[in-house]
Amino acid sequence: MRRLALLCIVVALLAAPALASAQDPEATLSRTSAAIGEPVVVTIELDAPKGAVVELDAAAGSWGDIRVVRVLSHTTAPVDDGLRHRIEVLIAPFAPGALAFSPGVLVTTDDGSFPAELPSLTLDAPSTLLPGEPLVLSPLAPPSRIEGAQSPFFWPAVVAVALAALAAVGGLAMLALRWWRTRPRDSGEIAPEPPPGPADVLGRADSLLETDAAGAYRAISSAVRHILGERYEFPAQSLTTSELETRMAVAGVDGWEERMARELLRECDAVVYAGYRPAVERRVADLRIAREIVGGTG
Repeated sequence: MRRLALLCIVVALLAAPALASAQDPEATLSRTSAAIGEPVVVTIELDAPKGAVVELDAAAGSWGDIRVVRVLSHTTAPVDDGLRHRIEVLIAPFAPGALAFSPGVLVTTDDGSFPAELPSLTLDAPSTLLPGEPLVLSPLAPPSRIEGAQSPFFWPAVVAVALAALAAVGGLAMLALRWWRTRPRDSGEIAPEPPPGPADVLGRADSLLETDAAGAYRAISSAVRHILGERYEFPAQSLTTSELETRMAVAGVDGWEERMARELLRECDAVVYAGYRPAVERRVADLRIAREIVGGTG
């Protein structure tokens, strides 16, 4: 009986260093508040077995309204039976309010890939609006009157000069129109080329995928907005991404198409405006999604 008790004590002493070295995954923010689009550093620490591949999953849904700008550093340190990974990531909020999220990290071993269980974080992105203030443009204050002497003939003279200028411009326009209609026509005249369509724009994006990520995603955003505006008859090119999401919902855009367009346009905003640079494989996948949206029937 004494030998059994002694054996249990020895086993416990041998296992103690391994248990002490194990560390739960941690994630910390450099600060808990930031303006919309303002970069913040999140530090991730987790242990993984030797030979395992640990990489950041910028497209994970657990990021919520947080966008990954770029990975600042990824270092490792040996621990018992594995490596301790420390990843510093530059992120930015893209929605107002208290944004709860969990960093997405993939761990790949011989048994497959699985997401690491990281703690939930909260980043506060204060709104620039006052409490209860509607999200609409407010009119500018009227111009204040400047005291001083002014001739009573000033405004009548301005009106007369403006009318004379309009009359002169109108006369020149009529003469130019008459000349255009009566000009000799050349049978060999070459018609101007039409503007490039969404498919041509995506072809240009394809040529920029590896060398100019911002230019490629700007072309992808333009093509997707063009086809959505043409298909559902709303000014997609002049709307922000959040306004476009609302208009797609009102227009009854198909659930699949609306979801794919929303996520793709958010990805384009992160690349063009926040400096995020996805991997080449991710760029190819985004271009494939854009082509499916452009080639879809709605």
